[in-house]
Amino acid sequence: MTESAPAVQRHPRGIGFIIGNEGCERFSFYGMRAILTEHMISLYAQTAHLNAADAKTAATADYHLFTAAAYALPMIGAILADRLLGKYRTIFWLSLVYCLGHAVLAIGEESIGGMHLGLALIAVGSGGIKPCVSAFVGDQYRAGQEKLVEKIFQAFYFIINFGSFFATLLVPWLKVRFGPAVAFGIPGVLMGVATFILWLGRKRYNHAPPMPGGRLGLLDAASSTLLFLSLGSLWFTGGLPWYGKLGVSLACIAAGLTLFAWRARIQPDRGVLSVLWQGLRHRERDETLWQTAERRLDAAAVDGTRAVLRLLSVFALVSVFWALFDQRGSSWVVQAKDMLRTFETPLGPLTVQASQINALNPLFVMLLIPLMAGVLLPAWRRLGGRVTPLGKMTAGMAISALSFVAIALIQRQIDVSARESVSVLWQVLPFVLITLGEVLVSVTGLEFAYTQAPRAMKSTVVGLWSLSVSVGNLLVAALAGLKSLPPERFFWVFAALMALSAVLFAWRARSFRGQVVLQG
Repeated sequence: MTESAPAVQRHPRGIGFIIGNEGCERFSFYGMRAILTEHMISLYAQTAHLNAADAKTAATADYHLFTAAAYALPMIGAILADRLLGKYRTIFWLSLVYCLGHAVLAIGEESIGGMHLGLALIAVGSGGIKPCVSAFVGDQYRAGQEKLVEKIFQAFYFIINFGSFFATLLVPWLKVRFGPAVAFGIPGVLMGVATFILWLGRKRYNHAPPMPGGRLGLLDAASSTLLFLSLGSLWFTGGLPWYGKLGVSLACIAAGLTLFAWRARIQPDRGVLSVLWQGLRHRERDETLWQTAERRLDAAAVDGTRAVLRLLSVFALVSVFWALFDQRGSSWVVQAKDMLRTFETPLGPLTVQASQINALNPLFVMLLIPLMAGVLLPAWRRLGGRVTPLGKMTAGMAISALSFVAIALIQRQIDVSARESVSVLWQVLPFVLITLGEVLVSVTGLEFAYTQAPRAMKSTVVGLWSLSVSVGNLLVAALAGLKSLPPERFFWVFAALMALSAVLFAWRARSFRGQVVLQG
């Protein structure tokens, strides 16, 4: 071992600022989201005069459409970071948009339009910075620090849930005690603190420069954003008729391809779209697409594109997991509202808000991450078991299916019993199961996405990982509109989808071949 090896195993000096920023930002996001469903139900009932069932359906759809947007917009933030601005500048400027969104929520909390505007700004800010922060963490490390990368992503996920736990307990209490304006305002204050912490560490970070940057980077960012927005009818044009959505998509495709062609005339790109274009356009009879692209560009560009496509085949199957997981903040909250939530304690009756039950998830995450990393996985290895990232994710998806089996059985008991006669404590078991699934799928998947991504596409690949979350929430939002589907059957549908996805994922994991790629 060389003399420099001990230094290689120390965490970089800027990492504490990024972790601190993430803890405060997650407090702001999850604190706001903890009260969102219940507040929107009340708002739809009071201002739109919807009945209880329709108000629940509208609020559930809003919750998942917002979450879908917050996890789709990372693609735009990732493109800006990788191609034009770099990660730090993208995070900083979009954090200011994020703060503005919280301010709008605090001021416009009595208006459906005000809520939608604030949520739109938060989706832009939160979504835009999401892949950049995760990738920015990984950028602080170099070759030879793979073990530290695994540990820091566990710490990163721990601090996310540390902020989420306290936010989920505190913000619903603030809403009851001081009203929604204060409850939505406090998360905005924490987002301001997060932005300040990020700025304090600006001279201590390792910065991976955007590639290519400058005019080419601007063209790359503009064309890629427009091509991504060609799918905008799924996220951003919900109020338009089908022909309006089609028109938006076609206009974005035309503009995006025009800019892409302009950029290609200046200098050929080495990204995914360019590799596929070169391979298809110039392919000769005795060549494969990849051979043609390598001849026109180079082997590194082709290898990077193939790595991204392999990862997409993995991420697509994870979407159903996110469709299950994010229902803990919507359909599980709706279920909890119909359960017994008042308990006798030595200090008198204690009533738990339905949205506060969600605090179980980050609490269990903080308990399960060290238990998994320090006890369960080492014990499994000592017994001769093989531990791979995709193997852990497969197990997590199967366990998540069981959480919805449990929640469906609880719903059956609620349906046959008197309202509020079934204790909300029965939700503890499905929360344990879904959180164990989260630790195995999400923590592992975040590290997997970063380490498998090509060097020039770290934020973009993490953005694609976030896009799988968005697709899952769109699935829930679509099914939330099926008013004729009873709640119990709704839960059984997702349990079956998750079980099928776990089987397909296990099959895909067996044939996946990849390699770890760090910035150094």
